[in-house]
This record gives sequence, structure tokens and C-alpha cells, in this order.
Amino acid sequence: MSEGQNGSPGQPSPDQSVGSPPPASQSAASQSAASLIGTRLAGYLILSRLGRGGMADVYSARDVALDRDVAIKVLRQNLANDRDYIARFRREAKAAAKLNHPNIVQIYEVGEDASRYYIAQELISGVNLHEWLDRNGVLSPDQAIEILYGVTSALDAAASEGITHRDIKPENVMWSKTGSVKVADFGLARLGNERDTTHADLTQAGLTLGTPRYMSPEQVQGRPVDPRSDLYSLGVMMYHLLTGRPPFEADDPLALAFAHVNETPVPLDRARGNKDVPEWLIAIIAKLMRKDPKDRFQSPAELLEALTGDAMDQRTHAKQFAGAASATAHLQRIADTQRRLRSRKRMQAVAIMLVPLLFVVLGAAVVAQVQRPTVAKMLRPDVVPQADSVEAQFLDAVHRNDVAGWNAVAKYFPPAENAANRSYATKAAFQLARYYESEGGLKDADTTLEQLLNDPGLGRKYRLLAWAWRVRILQAIGRPEAVNEAKRQLEAVYADLKTTNPNAVRWFDRMIPPSEQSALGLTRETGNT
Repeated sequence: MSEGQNGSPGQPSPDQSVGSPPPASQSAASQSAASLIGTRLAGYLILSRLGRGGMADVYSARDVALDRDVAIKVLRQNLANDRDYIARFRREAKAAAKLNHPNIVQIYEVGEDASRYYIAQELISGVNLHEWLDRNGVLSPDQAIEILYGVTSALDAAASEGITHRDIKPENVMWSKTGSVKVADFGLARLGNERDTTHADLTQAGLTLGTPRYMSPEQVQGRPVDPRSDLYSLGVMMYHLLTGRPPFEADDPLALAFAHVNETPVPLDRARGNKDVPEWLIAIIAKLMRKDPKDRFQSPAELLEALTGDAMDQRTHAKQFAGAASATAHLQRIADTQRRLRSRKRMQAVAIMLVPLLFVVLGAAVVAQVQRPTVAKMLRPDVVPQADSVEAQFLDAVHRNDVAGWNAVAKYFPPAENAANRSYATKAAFQLARYYESEGGLKDADTTLEQLLNDPGLGRKYRLLAWAWRVRILQAIGRPEAVNEAKRQLEAVYADLKTTNPNAVRWFDRMIPPSEQSALGLTRETGNT
């Protein structure tokens, strides 16, 4: 998929990735592409052509050794002797291969066979968002939130590895038949501080690579880009998906570039023609499309905090979103609105990803629903098979809800490997402690929390929650000296976060209301000294 799987044959247009070969070269490439169908490329049997992009054709293929269907991207033969295109092709593989995330198309293999360069990757059964828009019309607000959250999660994973995508657009986002959102095509990605000097990164107009319809002002001006540029492109894409047309349109790339730098789009609700899009969502998209990177969200992680409600109870922050105090009330309701939408639309997987700790701390809501062991559960083998992804491993643990299942998450997907693994391992550890507590194993729950707190990589927000929970467990066990030490640690982390990260404290206060915090040793004076 990616560049070709989500593309379609045809001549370049203003919304295609620039850098495509001229039409004559494309014609020759088409003939070469046809000859691949039914042939073997390395260990893959080429079955059919899925599409094409600026420099590669993409096919469905069969991995003969592993007996699975894949998408295989093949650099077109007329470019196979151009070292700049080869370098870009390899850069795509290098960028995507660093990422293992449920919202990013997975890379299986990169190779060369008989002077053909290829990337074998996950085959997505679905359509890209450009195709979806053509077939079904504009997204509903609920659908838009699903897409926004999924793409932001992918960009957060990329940013954590120092990767800027640089080509976020509807054609590069797949929507599978199962409802999952997948970001594809890292062919233009920038890895860390690397500087790309290849000619493949220049358009005929002298602009840097990317799709002009969705490029950020700094990108079209050839200035350095970072993940905030991806966030701008995400905002433009969301505007397009919600209104049916991009915020800026022109007949040539230079005119589009000028519009991104100088013009203001028609307000989203007016362009859509109705008022069904929540004002807070309009405000978020408007913030994403600010001309100056300093005025946007400063990272995908910050946007995720906003979408999950972690930063919505601060009046001044609300003004930053909407640029007007009138939006404050709407923005303050984001947390409750988002949790409601996710619980209904994202099913158990995302609900567990986003709000498990609320149930962990309060205990009763989840524990009350845990059934006594069934015969099937008692006979279930302790050896847990490894899943294809960390997300699938976590969902298997949710289904099993036992010690072996929760331990398998970190066993098969070591937290040290990447940010996604660490996030799921942390959640699995909390769920394991919750499981022990629900089964009456308070000492095992305490040991699990102690191990979690001994992890130097544990985020301070979760560290605060772990200490709070451990205070309660130690109180139940009856270890007063340990309780006092845990309270001191809790107070110290709380005081530190109150000064350095007020959003984390507000998140904690929603998890454990201040009225219940006194039993944990926290007072109104904590953090004020």
C-alpha cells in the first residue's frame, strides 16, 4: 500500500506528490509493471497491481515462505539507476521499519532482486481516505474524531523516534474494513536531524517534496520542518474530510504555496454548511492550521492530551485553542465527550487504551464485572502465544485477563524497544496489579506496583498514580511504615508535578477526586510549600 497501494493511475496533479517522472516515463513504467504480474520477486508471487505513486508501483503479492498476503512496493525500473530515488526509497523503508504501531502500516522486508528494489509491507483491506471521500462524501464528526485520533497516535509514535512524515494527506491514510486507521508512505520522511540533499526532493518549481495541497507554510518555503509541520497537514486534511474540499485550491503548486503562507481559509462550519461539527473540534482544527508553528500544538503528544481530555480544564489553554473565550465551555467538555464517543465507537480496544487507569484506581467499576473463573479459564494453558503486534498482544491479555496474559505483553514486546511497547507494558502492569487485587492477592499487587515504580522509564504522571494506588494497597495489607514512606513519595511527586506539569495534576484529580485524596495523605497544601 502506501504510495501505490493507495494511489491510482493517472497524470500528476496539484494534489499528487511532486517529483513524479514525466508522462513518457510513466508510460514505459506501466508496460514494465504489467510484466511483473504472475512473476516471482524474491520470495513473493506477484498477484495483481494495486496502484502507483510518484516513484513506485504497488502490488498485492503472496509471501510464499510464510503463506501470507502482503503489499509489495517496487521502485519503477526507469528510476532504478537513479541514486537519488534509490536513496529516497530506502529512506522510506528505514523510517517505517523503525515504527511498530497499530496506526502505522507495518514493514516486513526491504530488499533487491535482479536490480528491482522492493518493500514488502502489511496489506490493508480497505480504502484510503481520498477514495472514501469520493465514494461516501464528507465525514461525520464521529468519524472525523476517529481519524484524527488514529493519525495523531501514528504521528506521536513517529515523533518519539525522531521521524517527521512530511506528506500527510488523505491518500496516505488507510481506513480498513475493520475500522482501523493506518498511516502509510514514509517516502518523504525526515529522520531526526538528517538533511536530505537528493534531487528527488526538489520539484520543478524548486519547492521541497510533499503534496502542495496539504503542505505547511514552512515546508513550501523550504524551511526546516518538524512534527508541527505534520500537524498542520493533518489539520488541512481534516478540514478537507469534513467540508469536502481543501481550505486552499489553485491551478498550480506555486499558487497553492502562496495560499498556505498568506491566506486564511473559510471557517470550517461555514464551508461545511451546517453546525453539526462541535465547536471544540473546529477550534482544534483551526489551531492545527495556524501559520506559525509556535501557534500550533507543539507535538502530537500535546494534541493527544487535548483529545483525551487531559488538558481541557484550563481556561487559558482553551483560549489558545479557539482564540476566543467564548469557546471555553465547549473545550472544557471535551474530556467527557471524547470518552463517550470512544466507548461507543472504538469498542473495547481503544476504551482500554485510553481509560483503563480510571477503572484501575477506582477498582469497583471493572472488578465488579469480573466473573469467577470458568472451566475454560481454568484449563487455559499458561503459555501465551505471541501476537503479531503489541496492540494485538494487549487485546489478547484483555480477553484472557490472567497473569500469563498480562505478563506476555512485556515479554514479547520489550518496553525498551519503542514508545508503543512501553505504553502498552505500563498499562499491562497496572491491569496485572488490578487483577491480583480483584483476586485477593494484595501482596502480589503490591509487588507488581513496586516493580513498576522501580522502572526509571515510567512517566511521572503514571508514577503519581502508581504511588497513590500503592498507598491504598499497603493500607489494606497493614504495613504502616511502608504506608508512610509511600505517602511521602506520593506527596513529593504530586508537589513536583503541581509545579512543572499542572495538566498531569488535573488528570490525577479527575482520577482520584480531592475528596478522596486525604486518605492517601494529600492535602490542599501539598505542592504549595
